[in-house]
Amino acid sequence: CHESSGKALGSTIGIGKGTVHLDDFNKSDLIIVVGQNPGTNHPRMLTALRDAKRNGSKIVNINPLPETGLSRFKHPQEYMEMDFTSTQLADMHLQVKIGGDAALFQGVIKHLLDTNNFNQDFISKYTIQFAKLKAHMKTFSWNQAIEDSGLSKQEIIQFAELCSNSRATIACWAMGLTQHKNGVAVIQEVLNLLLLGGHIG
Repeated sequence: CHESSGKALGSTIGIGKGTVHLDDFNKSDLIIVVGQNPGTNHPRMLTALRDAKRNGSKIVNINPLPETGLSRFKHPQEYMEMDFTSTQLADMHLQVKIGGDAALFQGVIKHLLDTNNFNQDFISKYTIQFAKLKAHMKTFSWNQAIEDSGLSKQEIIQFAELCSNSRATIACWAMGLTQHKNGVAVIQEVLNLLLLGGHIG
């Protein structure tokens, strides 16, 4: 189910698996949860997201369907302590069109490039083909980003601003990205965004 992740990661950063651990969530400024439903499919992750949120991390949920666990999370063990409050985990939900994730990430990258909000030092030291990315994004229109993602320009820019303000970003995804025809290319766009801010390693 994660063959496209392995291919995208391997061809982009040289290792075909994730580069973060659950402990890293507590050190993050921004967590991007895309193409997955933690409350339904991996509830252990919700506890990590709750702890990160309590430590000040922002969470963006990108999914065609709203995720209840990210809007009203209540840890079952806390009922035993008579704590009945729930936690709003996601700071932003982007209800992207099915298959529109690549357009969303390209729109974010376009805004960051247009506003010079990227880590030039990291890019110079650790990446290649940055000029190609810049040239490609000059041909990528806002109309295309909006039409293909199903989101407004304002929503895309708001997400981009969260990215530009983050010193430590984690992106996590599941089969909502990997099982599309363009799964490898979409994951490479996620990686381009992370590399743009120096958020690998």
